Amino acid sequence: MKLHEVEAAEIGQDCQSVGSDSTGYSSADEEEEDSMAGQVTNPMVVVSNRLPFVLVRGKEGKLERKASAGGLVTAVAPIVVQTGGTWVGWTGLSDFSPSEEQIPESSPLDATKPTGGLKSSQILPVAIESHQLFDDYYNGCCNATFWPLFHSMPDRAVFNVETWRAYTEVNREFGLRTLEAVKRVAHGEASSSTPLIWLHDYHLMLVANTIRDACVEEELNIRMGFFLHIPFPSWDIMRIFPWGDEILQGMLGCDLVAFHIEDYCLNFLECCSRSLGCRVDRDRMLVEHCGRTVQVKALPIGIPYDRFASLARTSPRAWPIESPRVILGVDRLDYTKGLVSRLKSFRRFLEKFPKWIERVVLLQVAVPSRTQVQEYHDLKEELDKLVGCINGQFSTPSWSPIR
Repeated sequence: MKLHEVEAAEIGQDCQSVGSDSTGYSSADEEEEDSMAGQVTNPMVVVSNRLPFVLVRGKEGKLERKASAGGLVTAVAPIVVQTGGTWVGWTGLSDFSPSEEQIPESSPLDATKPTGGLKSSQILPVAIESHQLFDDYYNGCCNATFWPLFHSMPDRAVFNVETWRAYTEVNREFGLRTLEAVKRVAHGEASSSTPLIWLHDYHLMLVANTIRDACVEEELNIRMGFFLHIPFPSWDIMRIFPWGDEILQGMLGCDLVAFHIEDYCLNFLECCSRSLGCRVDRDRMLVEHCGRTVQVKALPIGIPYDRFASLARTSPRAWPIESPRVILGVDRLDYTKGLVSRLKSFRRFLEKFPKWIERVVLLQVAVPSRTQVQEYHDLKEELDKLVGCINGQFSTPSWSPIR
């Protein structure tokens, strides 16, 4: 099985097993009986900040759908296609009107892309008409607050009550739109199956309770899982955020909360225990909250390592054997990637071991991101200056250390 298939199956299995008992403490045998044999059979509703493709307007204002690259899309889109599920997300267009416009179908040229088989009927777009509201939510709260804070860089985090209010408002809008998707499933062909709602990432940490409260009121049976694609910080970091309790309570609205590694799970359990006073079981990764038991689990996801290792062994050489050794770095242009420290370390390496001058090259690919944020402009400028300084210090007529 592929990694995204394993992760989706784990989400489904754990949501089912946690919700199968009034206490939530099911035995290992019960969990094995509830296993779906590595397959997701329930209708799935995936919710993320953006839709899994890019919408652009042509010259005549007609919408066009273009493939989107990214880890979330690559991992999750095939599952939505295979299960006939629904994807809820923002279109990226402030002038999009769900009542007046239709999501276009994918181009035949996209057949090999992860979203190639994703039909427009499987898409439920979220419309955020206020540009200022979305900017405060996305750039103000998500990128300026949660991104540095969750990467344990509190000195870079900005705390602002207006951007927090925007975050809560947009999350509520996502929750109400997701509820429409749940109702669609509940009255569809698979109405006998419990819908699985899969929430993604730090953009949507408050969505779950909006969905759960409405479903309880309307007597709709659901199971919800949340996956955080970035680190979850320790309690010492998390308690700095003025509205940290609301974040924890929002995530605990799910039946399953998943992270990449066990350390993040333990950080989350510690925060629930010390900030909310929840009873937690660190051995079984369980949290009791509002009369429910929430499963916390590590679900690592990554590249198909064996395939990449095989390509590295069998691919033709890009440089002759006698050429300098090449150190390759491929990263998004982000301060959490340590690019400045990497360049400074490489400079220190050449200073300390001058025998490697003209014998090694650092080839760094840095993909621009969040170009509208000033801090990322400043980072690019700092990197450009540093590369120029290092190349000026060590370059020879036939060799430059950094490309």
